[in-house]
Amino acid sequence: MKTSNKLLCLVLSALLTGACSGKNQLAALWHDYQSRLERVLQRQATPQDTIAFPHLPKPRELSLEFARSEIDLLDFLRMRRCALRDTVAQRNSILGRHGDAAARLIFELRFISQAPACEKILIEGGQTALAGQLKIAAQTKQNQLPARIFAASVTGPEFRAFWQMPADLSAYPLYGKDPSLDALARWQRWQTQWLEQPYSMAEWSSIKWQQFSAELLNTLGEIRLGAGGSMLAAQRENVVGLTTASSIINQRIHGRPLCLKPQATPAATHFRGALNAVFIAQLQKQSSAINQHQFNVMTNIRRIEKDLLTAMNANRLVIPEAYITWQKQRDALLQTTIQAQRQHVELAGALLSQCGLNPGN
Repeated sequence: MKTSNKLLCLVLSALLTGACSGKNQLAALWHDYQSRLERVLQRQATPQDTIAFPHLPKPRELSLEFARSEIDLLDFLRMRRCALRDTVAQRNSILGRHGDAAARLIFELRFISQAPACEKILIEGGQTALAGQLKIAAQTKQNQLPARIFAASVTGPEFRAFWQMPADLSAYPLYGKDPSLDALARWQRWQTQWLEQPYSMAEWSSIKWQQFSAELLNTLGEIRLGAGGSMLAAQRENVVGLTTASSIINQRIHGRPLCLKPQATPAATHFRGALNAVFIAQLQKQSSAINQHQFNVMTNIRRIEKDLLTAMNANRLVIPEAYITWQKQRDALLQTTIQAQRQHVELAGALLSQCGLNPGN
């Protein structure tokens, strides 16, 4: 009976361990690697879990205020021959007034692109005062456009979902293609067009807005499905794993030597074996996939942020300080991953050199 209970406990333990590994294979690999280093080097790990996950600030910390530049209702009724009249009507509808940031961005783009043609029609019809009023309204919307893009994109619900911390890393790293990469590149191309000369926007004047609106919303939906948060969580896991493993090696470097002479010992051979079997063959393989994903993601994200924040500064628009702080925390985590990787490789090489070995021989 005791043997049966013991066997049951072992089975349950194996199942639980497997479940944990499935949820976070990366953490399981780091635990395995650290355990091997502890056994071989006869030192205890000092947990280095001091880096917090960089959560995007709450919406209220990123909210923006926009100047009102509404056309008077009576003046609006006088724009009978303008396509802009339908746009303003939709914006003033119940659905338009309660739309989210993406819907407001679409309206602003429509207004800006349709305003010049309407202004010309009004001037030709002798309505120069209304044309001047329209021009001022369009200019105000143009100046505020970077902030509208900011609200609809990098601080909007889709980008928030993109950066959200995952429940686990069971499906990460992505050895396939992140569905958000093409969408981010598409958004970046659109943003460049919107910010270059938004008031003229000649190529947008005859656009089918209903079709484009659906495409814009679908693009944001694809960004929502991206794995930016998984990438950050994985790199945080790597920093914790690297610094903890480095602390084990560092204790041995600054304590009793692994080898008294530059000659391999059984402990040194086992140490190199752990490096090759787990760190190089498994962890480095995953790190390579994570780093490639990070490069693909951040190439697009940094282009979007750089152009957008530059335009906001140029138009003297307020950039929420909370976003800049988060941006720095995010980038600091990614930079720390690189530094921790280099430090670990250097420490491992230094310990192996005591024994006349190096990771490559």
